[in-house]
Amino acid sequence: MPSRGRFVVHCSTETSGSPVSESIQPNVPFIWPEPRVSAGVVAPYASLPFDEVARSSVSIFGVASAIDRQAVEWMEAYLADSAGETRMRLVVSIQPTCRTTEADLLELVRLAERYAGRAAFRVYPERSLRDRSSNLLCFSARDASAVVVLGPAENLGLGPTSPSQANIVTSVSAPTLEACRKWFDYLWGVAGPLQPEIAASMPQLVIPEGDAEAARLWREYRTRCFAQPQGGAAQPKVSVDVKTGEVTLTDHNDRPVESPTAELGVPKLDGVADGIARVFEQGLLVAVDKTSRVPPLEAPVKPEWFGVDSFKQTGMVSSKTSFKVAPFDEATLKKVDRLRRASGDILPHYTYALADGMRWIPKAAIPLFEAALTEANDAAKKLLGVTVGDDIDAFLSTQRDRIRADAQRMYEAYHPGGKIPETAVGNILDELKARLGKTRGEALIPKVAYSPVAFSVGKDTAWSSPWGQAFQLIKGVAEFPREAMTSRFFWQGVRADEDELIQAMNVAGDHLVVEYGSRKAKQRAEHELAIIKQLESSQADVRERCAALWALVTAGDDSVACELLEAAARTGAASA
Repeated sequence: MPSRGRFVVHCSTETSGSPVSESIQPNVPFIWPEPRVSAGVVAPYASLPFDEVARSSVSIFGVASAIDRQAVEWMEAYLADSAGETRMRLVVSIQPTCRTTEADLLELVRLAERYAGRAAFRVYPERSLRDRSSNLLCFSARDASAVVVLGPAENLGLGPTSPSQANIVTSVSAPTLEACRKWFDYLWGVAGPLQPEIAASMPQLVIPEGDAEAARLWREYRTRCFAQPQGGAAQPKVSVDVKTGEVTLTDHNDRPVESPTAELGVPKLDGVADGIARVFEQGLLVAVDKTSRVPPLEAPVKPEWFGVDSFKQTGMVSSKTSFKVAPFDEATLKKVDRLRRASGDILPHYTYALADGMRWIPKAAIPLFEAALTEANDAAKKLLGVTVGDDIDAFLSTQRDRIRADAQRMYEAYHPGGKIPETAVGNILDELKARLGKTRGEALIPKVAYSPVAFSVGKDTAWSSPWGQAFQLIKGVAEFPREAMTSRFFWQGVRADEDELIQAMNVAGDHLVVEYGSRKAKQRAEHELAIIKQLESSQADVRERCAALWALVTAGDDSVACELLEAAARTGAASA
């Protein structure tokens, strides 16, 4: 059985030259074919450009045009390699003379039969040779996030592509996915069922052969088109940076030529801004959902049950009186309350601070974080189970005498020699029963809510800038592995495997994580932590501090930070 990732995509290029031996591994979001591939400065993709997206998804839906046996094999591998988890719904668009054959369609029929319930296909024959469908694939991951692959590349992208084709792979928001869902549901409804008799009867049409003269004329036209000067200026020379993919245009004298996007004023991300934006793509805002919180186990009771007014006012002086009753002793109550608030206590170990009250969690750390929540919730329920048991009424009956005695003492504090009414004791027990009853659900500790957040490099105003928040996040990313190696208190309260958590929290390709735990790395960590602290307190421009911190984290280059700190110190001394 073929496995996913074995197919090689050969992209056509417009330039000559031998590509380097290694192919690139694109990260979402990206467009393919990438300029470095089209220019031939790096090798073609070793597999489908979006293969990693497919591997992490649990379902695919969309439309694919002009598929052949290679695409069918990829689909079969996708379904076979997932231990029964993945599902697929595809509409196959075909048009006269396309590469799809009746044999390919019959293979799809057999694939649907082999994976009944998990794979289903429908076919949409286009009206004519001129009609071309979109190619749109929607991938859903286990965490409900979605990635869309959209572009003109046929056959799932398993074929030649032109530099003029833009196939975009990007995460999408819930509203965008909803629009895709509605669009696909309609297309699925109007497409035809892919049945054996339909597959076997597909006409195999071909485009009529042209003559050699027509081919020669087209080649000459194409050559003349690419060499045609504009306004007396020769065609610009195109260079593509092998590391960054940045495109540079120059004239015949190697002088820079302004790019079309620069002429339009399209924002350009430098390496730091692009890197930080991609870090933001890897995580979500997270907050404790207070609406799901189980209330404190101490039950508030009415002061009137103790013969006391809840509110008194004399002239300009007022007072409020309140009472609470605990269902068990203070030590047990503190243990339960500590576990009940575990979401907020656990959260800092798996997240980074963006601002006061705002925390950001890497998507890779969410399973570890939620496993810790589950462990804390189980511990809280176990403690409650041992203390209260399965029958709340039976438990409270054992506490009735203690509660009556404590309530009587409180009553006497306000009414010496008096006796608390038995109805008041009954009311107190009813309140405690209602409060304990709320602990019988699945979750004793509050849930959390995740929300998307993005880094947007727009025009700064007098009141807005993204760089302060970016610095706060990258500072947390930098401090995490360094403090993990140097602080003996760092791992207290952490409910996760150390290596797993370090890798999950490494969203910036930290140079120090590669050597994590070694003596050399620990020494370097102490040195770099000192620099990070200086950058945090420095009055230098926050964007420049971000650049310095980014160089430190990604490349271990502290020279940018040192130069910035020295310059800031000189400026401060001069102004003093």
